[in-house]
Order: sequence, then C-alpha cells, then structure tokens
Amino acid sequence: MGLYTAPAPNTPYGIQAPLLQINQYPLWSEYVALALYFTELAGMLMAIIGILEIRKYSKIVKPASVAIFASAVLALVFFDLDLGRPTKGFYAPLEAIFNFDHSWMARGVIFVSGLLLFSFIYMILNLLNIKIRWLRVTIAVLGMFAGIFSTVYSGFELAATTGVPFWNNGALPLLYLADGVFVGSALAYIIAFFMKGDEAIKSRILFTRLLAFSTIAVLSSWFLFLASTNYINCFNEVAYYYLLSSPTFTLDLALEFVTLAVSGFTSFPTFGPWFPVMKLDTAGDLPKSLKYIMLAIAIVALFAGYLTRADVLFAGQYAYQVAPMAPFQDTSSQPVPIGAFGWRG
Repeated sequence: MGLYTAPAPNTPYGIQAPLLQINQYPLWSEYVALALYFTELAGMLMAIIGILEIRKYSKIVKPASVAIFASAVLALVFFDLDLGRPTKGFYAPLEAIFNFDHSWMARGVIFVSGLLLFSFIYMILNLLNIKIRWLRVTIAVLGMFAGIFSTVYSGFELAATTGVPFWNNGALPLLYLADGVFVGSALAYIIAFFMKGDEAIKSRILFTRLLAFSTIAVLSSWFLFLASTNYINCFNEVAYYYLLSSPTFTLDLALEFVTLAVSGFTSFPTFGPWFPVMKLDTAGDLPKSLKYIMLAIAIVALFAGYLTRADVLFAGQYAYQVAPMAPFQDTSSQPVPIGAFGWRG
C-alpha cells in the first residue's frame, strides 16, 4: 500500500487507518477566521474597558459594553456556522467542562462562554445605569480575564494541532494577544471619536497611543513568529513561502506600517517640533483633521487585524492540503488532523 493510498475514512474525523491521506479531512473556512477575529475583538476590548472601569471612566464604558457583547455574539454565530450544528451551542459549555483537561477546543468554549456571560452582565449594568461599584468592578475584572484567555487560547489551540506543523510555534499566542490589543484599541478609538467632553478627549489620546504601541507589538510578534518557523520541515517550508508570497500578508503588513506611522507620530511628543500638525489643540485634544485621519487608521487597523488571523490560519492549511505532494518526514506516527481535538463540541 502506498504512503497516501489508504482508503477514505468512514467518518469525517479521527484516525481510521495507520496511514491516511491527511488532506481528506475538512479544512476550516472563513467562518472560523471570522469567529476567531470577533473573539479577539470582544476579548481584548473587554480587557481594555475593564481597566477603564477600574480607573473610573464613566462614559465610554456604556457604548463599549454593547460593542463587546455584539462582537461576542458574532463570534458564537460564526463558530456555529462552521460547526453546522447550532443546537449544540446550548450544550457545548456543559460538555466542555468534562473535556477541559485534555482539549483546547473545550477550553476555548469555556473561555468564550465566560466572555459572553460576563460581557452580557456588564452591558446590562451599563444600560440600566447600575452604580454599585463593587459589582461593576467585579464583573469587569472577570470579563477581563475571560477576554484575555479567549483571545490567546486559539494560539495554543492551533499549536496543539500537530498535523499542521506551521502552527506549532510558541510565538503564535503572543501574536494573537498583540493583535487582540491592536484591534481592541482601534474599535475603542472609533467609539471615543463620536463622544464629547473631557473623558472623550482623554480616551482618544489614550487609544491613539495604545494603537501605536500595539502595532509595534504586532510587527515584533510577526517577526518572532516567522523567525521561529522551522522550515526545514517541508510542510513548514510550503506554508512559509506561501505566506510570504500571499497578497493578503503583504497588505496586512502595509496597513500595520501605515497605522504605526500615523499613530506613532501622533503619540510620541518627540516628533512635535518637526510635525506641528501632530500637536494637540488648545483643549488638549487631537486637531480636527487628525481625529478624522485617526478614524480612518482605526478602520484600517480593524481590517488588518482580521488579515493577521486569516493569514496564519490559511497558510498552515495550505501546506496541510498539499501535503501528499511532498515527502513525509515521519511515518512512525500518524499526525493529528485538524478535526481531532479529542472533542469538538
């Protein structure tokens, strides 16, 4: 029997023969990329707003809480669209508890469920103007932890998929965390753009600076991820060069550099004497023209954040899909396919 001539499995997941044509397993689609994107958007915006709640910001937290919950719902919708079993969503959190110790998929369900729950409670507290300080801070802190874990878990989840070596990279959770702060601060700026008052001014300055530093973190994490890729492995080599030649990856980096250039010059006072337009106005706010430029940059950052998630996801799957065309290094053990997490909901 040839290396890749084993019969197709009877079920869509799991190992049915000693050696399988591994690209017969279903691949994750744009639904998963969007689900992961909205998870990080809701998660890190919740983390940012949780800190602002502790710092006693009172105005921005209300519209932001609605945006957080809406993003969490969208993440759940796209996860359900990928699974094709929406009714399982009602039972998944309970089932995940019993699989928490051995499945990153189960851990992700728990984290995202917690994010959905705490973001909903936090939104209700804001919409009803409930001022109980200890309750608001408690829910905000719980939401912060759920948001951070929801953002980074997918990096560990992909790293646990040994059938796709390109994802087995310790820099992946760091890249996803930085990307989460990147898109979270961009959405927070968009919300602050439409606000008025002293808190709105402080928020716009804060999120412009956070966007600048998070962009540096994303670019550094990209460099670390690529530098840590062991492309001696032929699967990694295929994914590595596919990623570098991908127009979406080029666009992603270009948008991130543009974001860094504008938000960086806006944030760092050193550039003030050479860039007078970057100076704050008499109210301590960004000049009007610059506020609109930063609004466009924030929208660009939201799109770039999605590309970061999608590029990593699809580059790994590309090598996974063409694997039978390349020699297999290790035939002593069957690689774990994408669907085999021990439990998938």
